[in-house]
Amino acid sequence: MFIWVHIFSFSVKRIEVHTKIENLTPILDALKKIGVSGVTVAQVRGRGSVEPPMISGLRGTVKYAADFNTRNLIYTIVEDSKSEGVIQAILEAVHSDGGKVFGKIFVTPIEDAIDLGTKLRGSEALKSKST
Repeated sequence: MFIWVHIFSFSVKRIEVHTKIENLTPILDALKKIGVSGVTVAQVRGRGSVEPPMISGLRGTVKYAADFNTRNLIYTIVEDSKSEGVIQAILEAVHSDGGKVFGKIFVTPIEDAIDLGTKLRGSEALKSKST
């Protein structure tokens, strides 16, 4: 009996940033500056340790606390060797103005990647230009 086993070296990380909306442009600029081109951005709502803002309603006569804070979720997939540089670029970007900084960076390993168009796997899938 013959069993085909596909073994390849694949070491990449997903770096995910949850931060306030004001940090979006500085982070994207910093990532572009260090050569990170593939980035996904989404506006998300959630609850954490920061209190949600007070919202005015009914022509400003009524105020109530929002259920959630609105934040940006920014993530990218990079080779393991580049992950620390990406993290440092993000930290420098959000601390550049000296203001109070909110948010978190999460780093997780990616087990595999498959390009839907070319069927390439691993690092080759990340380099593929198909959309």
